[in-house]
Amino acid sequence: MKSIVTAVFLLLASEALCAQICQPPKAETVFYRTHKMEDLYMAQDFDQGKILIVFKSSTGQNDEWSIVDLNAERTYMHSADGSCQYVNHGPSGGKLGYELFQQCLPAHAKLERSGDVDLYSMQSQSDGLEWLVAMKPIPDTEYYSMYFSRFFSKGVAGVGVVPVLDTFGVVYKHTLGLSDPTIFDKDVSACVEGPNGQ
Repeated sequence: MKSIVTAVFLLLASEALCAQICQPPKAETVFYRTHKMEDLYMAQDFDQGKILIVFKSSTGQNDEWSIVDLNAERTYMHSADGSCQYVNHGPSGGKLGYELFQQCLPAHAKLERSGDVDLYSMQSQSDGLEWLVAMKPIPDTEYYSMYFSRFFSKGVAGVGVVPVLDTFGVVYKHTLGLSDPTIFDKDVSACVEGPNGQ
């Protein structure tokens, strides 16, 4: 009897370890930064390995945008003045900044609280970034959507994501699928290599 109980426990434990908290392959998101009134648009296509973030300008023209290319491990940043830079990055060194853009939460994500939304925390010594994210199950799917994120930077050199000693939250509003599959077709041929961490 004891061996059966042990086997069942190990089976449940292995299933829990194998269960990943993942976002849907394709989705569009409007997210609201809580430290200032600003809405941003994001499209993600994990089948292509690309994420597009558009920073809306006040005039509605010459929007700034960034494309995170997960396959090439490169991020392109297009400014309102038309200039474009790219930064090479990668998973080496366990940088949390890279893991923020993956389809699934990293293996070291720690479940802090479970409920209608599940809270996970992550931190990285290499890039000084801490992340608390609330993941909400999407009904009738195996996927989760990000409901809320809070970021905190310790100001380690090279973060380039969050201002030093700053903390802010992001609230997400998701739509499954892509309204325009060609939205990732940006011309990045003129982009030049920028300083690391910018």
